[in-house]
This record gives sequence, C-alpha cells and structure tokens, in this order.
Amino acid sequence: MSSISFHAPGVPAPQGSKRVFRGRVVEQSKRVKPWRDVVTQCAAIAADAEGLLGPLTPPYAVDLWFHIPKPRTTRATHPVAPTIGDLDKLVRSSLDALTKSGLIQDDRFIIRISTAKAWAGVDGPGAIIRVTEVTS
Repeated sequence: MSSISFHAPGVPAPQGSKRVFRGRVVEQSKRVKPWRDVVTQCAAIAADAEGLLGPLTPPYAVDLWFHIPKPRTTRATHPVAPTIGDLDKLVRSSLDALTKSGLIQDDRFIIRISTAKAWAGVDGPGAIIRVTEVTS
C-alpha cells in the first residue's frame, strides 16, 4: 500500500457556491483558487519527491487535517465561525486540487475520507494531507 503525505501551507479556503458571470460559471469566493493552487503545487512536489510517474493507483483513502488561523477576538475553542467554512467545503476544494495535481486520477475514486479542523499552532495555518492507495 503506497502512501504520500505533504503539508500545504496557507489559509484553507472552502469551495463554495458558484455564480454565472458574463456567460461563465465562476467561484463565489476569491480565496479558493489560491488555496487550490497551493495544494496542487505541494501535491506535485510530493509526488516528484517520491518518484511517482503518474497518479497513484485507485481506489484511495484520504486524510486531511486543516489548521485554521485563530482570530484575535474569539472565545471559541474550535474553528466553527461562519467565515472559516464548512468542513465538507474545505474538503471539496482540496480534493479538486489533488486531481488537478495528477496525484490521483479523479476524486470519484476516493472510498474513504478522514478529516478534521483545528486552530493553527506554531507551524501556522495550512493542511496536512495524506493519500493512500487502498488494496484489497
């Protein structure tokens, strides 16, 4: 069972709603593209470091740990503010980036996801992502 893990630094952004603008479908949030670009680049670098010549063999298990920057004025013990984003939307934007990077063939081949979000510590905001080939 082959596995690749990497850290994607930056502020995780949720993939939200889309709207039609001048005949094109565009993402509502301006934070999504930079986040997806970071995850795409980090996944490609990790794959190169492992000598991977193509995508991992499906199916996949994916673990995602999101580290969210803590606002200065909050008493919340967990990152649940409306501006942070739903966990499922954070996952969507990250999985799309894994597909774009070429690390996985398509996110439809993911059969198991484990995910969590917490306040960022000394390492700063970002995500730790692990993709594992699932064998029978």
